[in-house]
Amino acid sequence: MDIKQYEGRREVRYHGDSRFPCNIYPCSIPQDFRVVPVHWHEEMELISIKKGEGIVILDLKPYPVKAGDLVVVYPGRLHGIKQKAGAQMEYENIIFRLEMLIPAMPDRCSLDFLMPLLSENGPDSYLCTEGSPEHEAVLHQINLLDQISHERPYGYELAVKGIFYQLLFLFQRELPQEEKTGRQGRLQEKVKLVLKEVENRYAEPLSIKEMAERCGYSPSHFMKFFKEQMGTSFVEYLTDYRLLMAARLLLGGEESVTEIARITGFDQPSYFDRCFKRKYGMTPGQYRKEGGGE
Repeated sequence: MDIKQYEGRREVRYHGDSRFPCNIYPCSIPQDFRVVPVHWHEEMELISIKKGEGIVILDLKPYPVKAGDLVVVYPGRLHGIKQKAGAQMEYENIIFRLEMLIPAMPDRCSLDFLMPLLSENGPDSYLCTEGSPEHEAVLHQINLLDQISHERPYGYELAVKGIFYQLLFLFQRELPQEEKTGRQGRLQEKVKLVLKEVENRYAEPLSIKEMAERCGYSPSHFMKFFKEQMGTSFVEYLTDYRLLMAARLLLGGEESVTEIARITGFDQPSYFDRCFKRKYGMTPGQYRKEGGGE
């Protein structure tokens, strides 16, 4: 199950295709899910907070967000979302490929402003909050995008592209262009490698030894590296990811609890039950029966 499968349960306001790679859809926490694990992808992502408050993780650092904030995530940057204790949050995901804005014959805009966003030394993700000089103009463009994506008049693709260009202009104008140090950049790349392995192969046996070899570390150095970067051990992260995938299958799939345990990487159903109850406060069967317990 790809991390993006959490999109599949959302009401899609606009779903693009290879000719117009843009997806816009609303989500809510914890009603839809409690957490979106830290991950990365090649698309650019804008997270527009509509109601409530929560926490976003950018390059492994947590940031509180509230209604009116916009989170700007550039391609290849680590990010995630989780529930703030006792709070709820409704937000809109806007995901698109920057390549859709780059013409076949690159011009000055592409060379000077768009292509650098695709490089490893591109700008850091950031929060556009009420105190940001561009905040009001950015919200205006997001509101226009919501209206256009809802009504979808003939030629709306032109308007969507125009809005993306305007948003990138606003981001460029105010965004600090500080590059990461070489060492920190290399560490981030190793984290991304490990997270992608977990995302693609969480149902398989994934050992610390194997992950250490992929990073070029000894097992002991890998464990220390992962704990420092992620704030949790690799084993804890892998188990937590598997449990998250299992929870989604319990709510959206038809497989038995035993089968879900197997396909999410748990060899022993009894161990799966114990881990699941420790994380969610109920057994897998109760979780499915109560629709997630919300």
